[in-house]
Amino acid sequence: MSLTNSSVLTASWFKFAGGRIETLSALVFGVVGLMAILYSIARLRGRAGQLVEFYVFSLVLLLSAIGVVFAHDLLLLFVFWELATVAVWRLIVYFRQGESVNAGTWAFYINFAAATVMLVGLVLLQFETGSWDLDMLSGREITLLPALLILVGILAKSATLPLYIWLPRAYRQAPISVCALLSGVAENLGFILFLKLFVLTVRAGEAFYIISAILAVVSSLIAGGVALNARTIRETLAYSTVSQLGFVLLGFGVAGYYGLIGGLLYITAHAIAKAGLFFATGVVEDVSGTGEFNNLGGFARISPALAAATAVLALSIMGIPPTLGFFAKVGVVIGAVQKNFLLGVGAIVAALFTMLYISRLYARIFLGTGKDETGIEGTSTAAGHSINFGTGLVVVMALLTVVLGLMWFVPVRFLQGDAMIRLLSLSSFLGGM
Repeated sequence: MSLTNSSVLTASWFKFAGGRIETLSALVFGVVGLMAILYSIARLRGRAGQLVEFYVFSLVLLLSAIGVVFAHDLLLLFVFWELATVAVWRLIVYFRQGESVNAGTWAFYINFAAATVMLVGLVLLQFETGSWDLDMLSGREITLLPALLILVGILAKSATLPLYIWLPRAYRQAPISVCALLSGVAENLGFILFLKLFVLTVRAGEAFYIISAILAVVSSLIAGGVALNARTIRETLAYSTVSQLGFVLLGFGVAGYYGLIGGLLYITAHAIAKAGLFFATGVVEDVSGTGEFNNLGGFARISPALAAATAVLALSIMGIPPTLGFFAKVGVVIGAVQKNFLLGVGAIVAALFTMLYISRLYARIFLGTGKDETGIEGTSTAAGHSINFGTGLVVVMALLTVVLGLMWFVPVRFLQGDAMIRLLSLSSFLGGM
């Protein structure tokens, strides 16, 4: 059985296939990538060689992500997976300074080591089943060991406990546009693999899905708790990303109708909202010269448009209607409750943590009295134009979040079109949901 009913291009292992799930994922990655590149054109500075390398590896990352989405052979998928790792490494070290080099090195080493473990799992899977072709693997039972080894690579790529440690370093040192690409594109690739392989193709046994769901909840809770005590915008957004990615893994881990649809919507909602929050962070850092909470405040008076748009994006991360994040989070929570009551409780507590640290983030930036209220008017004309452009991108992302929230049924019906029969047919081995 294939992932979809669409045609498949085959040349030995060079095989691609795609349906509506893949189309939505590629569209989301493309939108976030386009916005990040537009932001970088306005704000990113550097030598000509640096800028050329940035745009080349941004395109490599986007093309690799789309390759992971549409690859229908696990060996081919692994090639794109590693290309994405190289691109992430080069993008993080953009500034070529000591801390940025260290951050990029951490990201590369952790992801490369985890990918090596994952490759061992893929080889074991091939020994068990005789194939890397997803068509040939469809419906096959696999043992726990290769599934867990592959999960190691997934956890590292998608920054989930305990392999998330490279992400906060990267967010502290990378350019804002790179942070947007990481949160909106690169860190979702692990969950794309989890969905393609462990939900839509093979059966790994109930224990594997329970382990994945527990790791997802624990990761969300711990990262949410750390975010509550963060001292900077970037640190808060880093641990927020780890926490929110846990909801995606939880949705796919518990599966069922609500978990899977919620997880797919969550990838979309989080990618758009978090990228927008990073663009807002760039504007704030450009105006104030800092991301430290102790030196911020009062930005609602400096830029009401930025404050309003950021509020919408924050509401989506928190899961408040009418944003898309609300429908995504509700779907995941319902799926978790249906699977196991304690998983549902953990998801709800993690959602409460999200409301607390995002509210704190917003209040520390936009409310109160800032230490420097010169604002956008106090910058040069060129800088002011680029800051206004950054604000415009934040507004666009906020509008997209609201439109998708008000029309949430459109992506849901789109996903149901060619995938729901397959998803529901898997319920028997994913807990009978």
